[in-house]
Amino acid sequence: MTARASLAEPALAALAAALTAGALFGPWAPLHGDAAAAALVLVVPLVGGYFALSVDAVVRALRPVVRASPSRVLAGPVLVWLAVVAYAVASGLPTGVRAAAFALYLAAPALLVLGAPAAPARPPLRELAAVALLWLPIELRLLPTLPVPAPGGYDVARLTGLVDGLYLFLVARPLPGVGYTLALRPREVGVAVLAFLAYAPVALPLGLATGFLDWNPRATVAAVLVRPLLIYVATAVPEEFLFRGLLQNLLARWWGPARALPVAAVVFGLAHLPDPRYVALATLAGVAYGLVYQCTSRITAAAVTHALVDAAWVVLLRQ
Repeated sequence: MTARASLAEPALAALAAALTAGALFGPWAPLHGDAAAAALVLVVPLVGGYFALSVDAVVRALRPVVRASPSRVLAGPVLVWLAVVAYAVASGLPTGVRAAAFALYLAAPALLVLGAPAAPARPPLRELAAVALLWLPIELRLLPTLPVPAPGGYDVARLTGLVDGLYLFLVARPLPGVGYTLALRPREVGVAVLAFLAYAPVALPLGLATGFLDWNPRATVAAVLVRPLLIYVATAVPEEFLFRGLLQNLLARWWGPARALPVAAVVFGLAHLPDPRYVALATLAGVAYGLVYQCTSRITAAAVTHALVDAAWVVLLRQ
């Protein structure tokens, strides 16, 4: 890593954390008083972990500490679990069911990845099972909600899985090639934008012709400038970490990149069931995101394409 990148990573992580804090706790935000105080015990460790783990120096400092003992692998899941329980208590949410459900959800993937990683060209069954355990409870909505603010706010349960996964596959059991950094090079951003420009002329006519999409522009300055950033942080990076940084990455080590990319794209498409039109568009998008990841080795570059696609959808189209 270059000296410039090593300085840019903590600066960008700090900026992202500050902007997120401002969006959540500023005078214009929905969190005030007791709700804000309760949210702090959950948001600070989750948002802090989310962005801190994008800094290579932080990850490298944590690795020898965590990997000195197998029992320390559980330290990350335990800290996230404590934050969940503390938030449930502070917000007046039913605590027992959340404590039990999140204990199982956060610990099971960690227990699966203990030990040596699968050798190249060998099926990474434990790692893929851990990925499934991180993804499916969120996808199938099996976990109790963690609404911020309680009781009817935005559900941040998926953020617990993201932070748990980042910790497991960057620190506790490092998986090479995830590519989680906010310090993207101009070339990487350029590849991401080109992928969006290639995808849009294919997907837009298909979506309009099948009736899945309607042209409904409602662009405002705030929507154009702010919405892509919100989508990038809340949706694009988490999904690209799962489907490209973990799934496509693991499959590529087993089957090779040529087969891994379409398989990961199809799985990504199937995650958008039950509408087959949505599955088709999402699968095509998965190919675009997978190509960006393959060309740049950065999930955060693929997330740029992802955020542009979703933002265009929200600002210009209607499902």
